[in-house]
Amino acid sequence: MNKVLGVIWENWIKPLALYAALWAGFHYWLDFDNKQSVVFALFFGWCYFGFSKLNKKTEKAEDFIPYRVSITIHNAQDLLLKYKLLKTEEEWTQLSLKETSVLQRGFNFTVLSLSKDGLPHLTWLDDYKVFRAGMPSFEIPLEGLELLNEPPGRSSKWSPLLYFGYLHGKGHGYTIALCVRDKWWEKNKTSETEKTEIDNEYHTGSVYLTLGTLPYGEIGLDYEARRQDRKTELTKFGWTIKDYHEPQVPAWDRFEVQNEYFSVSQQDCETDTEYGLAHTVEAYKLDSLETVELILLSENSRVMEPMMFEFFAEKGGPGIKLVSDNT
Repeated sequence: MNKVLGVIWENWIKPLALYAALWAGFHYWLDFDNKQSVVFALFFGWCYFGFSKLNKKTEKAEDFIPYRVSITIHNAQDLLLKYKLLKTEEEWTQLSLKETSVLQRGFNFTVLSLSKDGLPHLTWLDDYKVFRAGMPSFEIPLEGLELLNEPPGRSSKWSPLLYFGYLHGKGHGYTIALCVRDKWWEKNKTSETEKTEIDNEYHTGSVYLTLGTLPYGEIGLDYEARRQDRKTELTKFGWTIKDYHEPQVPAWDRFEVQNEYFSVSQQDCETDTEYGLAHTVEAYKLDSLETVELILLSENSRVMEPMMFEFFAEKGGPGIKLVSDNT
């Protein structure tokens, strides 16, 4: 009820009261005639509401911090074997995967701006160095994994795709899916995998096998605006929260969730990197050492290594050494 009253106030009562006050001011105080007062009241009223709306958008844009999203496959071997993309474990060991393959490092994108509805709008695909406008919807080939066409056509081989986005699935969230050929799927599905939720794309002869549904509120963590509880929504779709927080260096914090096969993590893109690194030096008492030996606390910290090395090299001179507990 309060929400309805608020809408009525903002959209009806407040504008009418403002226009009436402006008309009265021009007509009775400044002695304009009735028609002139109406024109001036409408003009200045429109200006007021236009600038108010622009100011709200500007404040919202200033509050927004771009963030990076990483989606990785943490159980790739089991996934490929289960869906018959590989027949044996030996085939897994024989795969020749480049470091850039999504099977190795996943894929990453950075949200640079939001739409008027608060959803991701402008994104930067880190791995492909291209911009995308609109809500996230990406298809990434599984490089290194090639399957034979059945029956053979112009191209004798094809690679499955990893899909992330809103265009496929039941619309309850972002879909993570494998995209395969429909004829291949009909031949290779098993009694276990045929229960997988699918989305047919008949004009391309493709089938999207849904492997996870990520709540819309997770990307950007806007559950509060949606009046949802994060843990409840994630549990509903089979995700577990694996957030990491570094008390000494908040810039290293990440929000991460996992399901059976995938991990989805997010980090704010800090604009003041040097400040964050200087804080790191102070926190770990490193600025007075001639040779700095920094123990990186988590796998996530490896993304900071190049910046750290450059910063410490400027601060400490030669002999900088970075040591990770993951090596």
